[in-house]
Amino acid sequence: MVVVLDLRKGELERLGAQVLVVADTERLAGAQQVLQDVFSSRLVRSVLVLAVGPDLRLPPVLGGESRRVLWVSDPCGILWNADTGEAAHGPGVSAEAILIDLLTQPEVFDEVVNSLGDIPYGTASPGWRIVAGRIDPEVLGQAFREVAERFDGPVQQDTATFSSPLATALPVLSGTVDLPSDLLDALVPDGPLHRLHRDAAERIDQAVRALDDLGYVHDARARAAVVDKVIAAGRALAEFRDTVARLFEEIDHTDENAAERLAAHGIRFTVPADMGHAQIAGELRADLEAALAERKSVPRMVSRFRLLADHSAPIGSRAFVADLWRACPDELLNALHAPAEFPATFLPRFVFWRRSRAWWREQLSLGPARTALDDLRSMLERVAASEWMLGQARMHTSDASRTLAAALNEICAQVSWTLTDWSKAETGQAAASPALDEEVTVRLRDRGGQLREVVTGDLVDAVASWLEPAWTSLEQGAYRDAQVGLERRVDETLRQYRYHLTHRGVQERPDFGTGDTGRQELVDAVWRQSQQVVRALRAQANGQMLQLCGDRDLAMLLRQAYAVRFAPRAVRGQGNPPDVVWTRSGQYAGTLRLVPLRPGTVEENWSEDGT
Repeated sequence: MVVVLDLRKGELERLGAQVLVVADTERLAGAQQVLQDVFSSRLVRSVLVLAVGPDLRLPPVLGGESRRVLWVSDPCGILWNADTGEAAHGPGVSAEAILIDLLTQPEVFDEVVNSLGDIPYGTASPGWRIVAGRIDPEVLGQAFREVAERFDGPVQQDTATFSSPLATALPVLSGTVDLPSDLLDALVPDGPLHRLHRDAAERIDQAVRALDDLGYVHDARARAAVVDKVIAAGRALAEFRDTVARLFEEIDHTDENAAERLAAHGIRFTVPADMGHAQIAGELRADLEAALAERKSVPRMVSRFRLLADHSAPIGSRAFVADLWRACPDELLNALHAPAEFPATFLPRFVFWRRSRAWWREQLSLGPARTALDDLRSMLERVAASEWMLGQARMHTSDASRTLAAALNEICAQVSWTLTDWSKAETGQAAASPALDEEVTVRLRDRGGQLREVVTGDLVDAVASWLEPAWTSLEQGAYRDAQVGLERRVDETLRQYRYHLTHRGVQERPDFGTGDTGRQELVDAVWRQSQQVVRALRAQANGQMLQLCGDRDLAMLLRQAYAVRFAPRAVRGQGNPPDVVWTRSGQYAGTLRLVPLRPGTVEENWSEDGT
């Protein structure tokens, strides 16, 4: 980065490898000590002095081979053809700010310093033919407004599933896929609950067999035996249901002794190794970064993670108690506890006996009892897996997702507010200077949609860098720490991006960028198709250009010139002159002309004592 020391504005706060000194000619001669300090600093590699004003006078420190001076006697300039000597009035506006901006580009700075080393006395008058690449303020302001609306738009529902093969925990924890079969095997063989279930199943089977064995010829004791077995089955079924219901009501996965209590009842409590905090945070990160790479809107991602938080949040086993009663209602147990009597009227015919037994089988409800028992076990295993074994993992997924959604929502608000402020700042700003060709600026006016897509893509890329420190906090479950420093990071990046757009232009990818959505198309349409850029890069150094001097100063200039050709590196391609300096800046492309002063001009105006 080129450091600017403007002697008209105050002292320099810091030095760098490249220093551009700007001074009025009337004060430059008295700047001996300041310049001496600059030249003697070990931080400084090269110094370029820009002297603005008439009657150039240089202090002793600028004598000899160290002199690298550009003299701008009139910043409004004059149109001058060095070959023919023809001159005409310039645009009548100062080009000083443009020249300073141009010389602060490190690549141009170095090339100018090197060229001045080949010019006698290291002093020259600058002139140029330059095409401006600045975006029209009105177009830029509109793009900022539209991008702000994207970040502050209505939250869209996102019901996308986790399609990545790397996502194994989140689909399970959010209910997108079924629970793994190994998690559903919740009962420890021969454990208390397993024995209760087995006992209920055996007693139901015994009652069914007793009913099946009831023959055409039987006595009251045989029917009584069937009733007794039905009652025993009902008691076993009720005991299993009530035991499961008590567990659902009493055990919460957050209890410290939950694992011990579940183990005492013969229920597995094994948390899968691939569903730890780090795995969950890693899958959340992969999902977000994949969505950002696809350029999905950030408000849509806010909706996505809020939905994930809702779906993954554990609701507690107590919420499923009512489902137990629906699976095994009291009416069923009452039918088992007080079985209906066999039809009192015993018909002698065999066909009527079969109908009577079928009616009794239906009244005894042994089939529904078996179904209820199976449903109760299935419900126990699902709840044990989703609310107990995966309870902590689901809670972490929900909290991490909600934290992530809050961070993204904060980013959206800050980006939208900042871009709206930028848009207002562009209002009333002047368009390209008449000292420059405007073809690129004009072309950019017709590319507002592409410009909007590039800016949107850049800022979407920035989201990943803003959230980088948050992932460690999410892995550790430190949810409050996830947003610490987020506002500062967003603000710093946005300020850098504003500087980037101002000084490097939209065609250069920012440091935090990872993609180039529409950028190359914009460069091709605006820069590479510009005939003015081609002409400016191939301009003859002795041809007509805007020379930054007054008409009376032309007599002090030689009719020979050195050319520094430059253009944004994004424009590189076939057909360009071989000596073009490719810059990171996207503001200018063209030829900077350096015209040496006639012999004796500088020495005659040089004073040893600086007066």
